[in-house]
Amino acid sequence: VIFEGVYTLHPAIRKSLDLWIAVVGGVHSHLIARIQRDKNRAGFSISQNEIMTTVFPLFQQYIEPHLVDAHLKIQNDFDPVLSPESSPFVLKSTKQVSYQDILKVLDGSKVCSSVQNFTDVYLRLPGIPSNGQLTEGECIRVRICEGRFAVLIREPIREGNFIIQPKVDFDISASTVAGLLKLGYQAVAYIEASAVIYQDGKILIEVDHLQGVTNPYIQIKGTNKEIVSSAASSLSLDGSYTTKSYLQIILESLPVDDNVTAGIHNQQAARLQELVEFIQSQMVCLMICNPE
Repeated sequence: VIFEGVYTLHPAIRKSLDLWIAVVGGVHSHLIARIQRDKNRAGFSISQNEIMTTVFPLFQQYIEPHLVDAHLKIQNDFDPVLSPESSPFVLKSTKQVSYQDILKVLDGSKVCSSVQNFTDVYLRLPGIPSNGQLTEGECIRVRICEGRFAVLIREPIREGNFIIQPKVDFDISASTVAGLLKLGYQAVAYIEASAVIYQDGKILIEVDHLQGVTNPYIQIKGTNKEIVSSAASSLSLDGSYTTKSYLQIILESLPVDDNVTAGIHNQQAARLQELVEFIQSQMVCLMICNPE
């Protein structure tokens, strides 16, 4: 019997287990390294322990102390962002495609669909050198979806019409986002969108409706480049592709004369403040529910 979970090595549970195994590192280490890189670029230094204390206080308080007693500790050095061979190939288009046409390129016996409504908040550390318009590479993207928070780290590679998208996605708590804000990160942009997703195990087709953008975008995703290309051609998308990020598309949709204050478009400032206050309120709720 294998018992797995973040609290598996809690004293009340581990006493019933014969072998205690802890896996350390992985995606959390990637975020720590990213914060250290941002701090260095902004001209500041910060220790790993300071980041852990600020960004992962609950992990450090409730989980990490139990890991030291593990019989076997495994250091997870695998980094999906640096492993493009397992990354999905993406073709993105502005062409309008009907639901019926989408179903024709999917395996009808395996197709499933879902809808996601989400808000992506882009956090940037002041002082990081910039070439003008804000880019994803300068930011940490936090997704709020159905009351949950996740960090989405993207290091896209553009190859012709394709976006090769090494990525790391992992759930975080409100305290982690609050910790990033405490370290000096600022909310500088946001995207609100609704995505309709169709998939059959081989490819994923996503129709994204971005708030403030008139027409939806369609994305074809899959780990097999040829299958993605074939599906896109079947939908007659050739000649309509774009490799722009949604952040770039949203920022370009804002009025050109929109004033920018501290790197934030005034048209987005009020909503960004609301989102920051929401994050902080979730942190307060968390502290009340976990007073210890």
